[in-house]
Amino acid sequence: MKDEHGASIRLFFALWPEAAARAALLDARGGSLQDARPTRPNDLHLTLVFIGDVDPERLSCIEAAGDDVVLGGFALTLDRVETWPRQRLLAAVPSAPPPELFNLLSQLQHNLMPCGIQPEPRRFRPHVTLARKAARREPAPLGIDWPVREFVLARSGAPGSGGYRVLRSWLLD
Repeated sequence: MKDEHGASIRLFFALWPEAAARAALLDARGGSLQDARPTRPNDLHLTLVFIGDVDPERLSCIEAAGDDVVLGGFALTLDRVETWPRQRLLAAVPSAPPPELFNLLSQLQHNLMPCGIQPEPRRFRPHVTLARKAARREPAPLGIDWPVREFVLARSGAPGSGGYRVLRSWLLD
């Protein structure tokens, strides 16, 4: 998709934490990140489906994919902080993701197919990136109970911010 200046932007569906979960995620990454690049507090999220660059005329189809999701809210427990050495990420992860998370992912992937967006071939690894360029450290227990009540369509690389911006949200009920 291109913005009003004709610049290309990227889209993705995600879970966006409410204030309490966001504060807990910020606490989870700790203060000693050494040379790591921490994720901006307002950019913390769990990506469901990365869509990538799309043409503006496909936006209505992508939004319809969100409109067609039928699912109630659910609880997500992030119970571990770990580093992913290959990607150099510090991530908060669930050891037992709830079935509803995979249901939401599946519905979005299915609903995006008429838009010409195929499911990603990589296995879905639910996580919230706390920092990039993170040094390896031992996994640590975590106890964040995140009540998931909505999902969002967001764009990356918002002009002037370099961060993310939520374009639209859908309640799970």
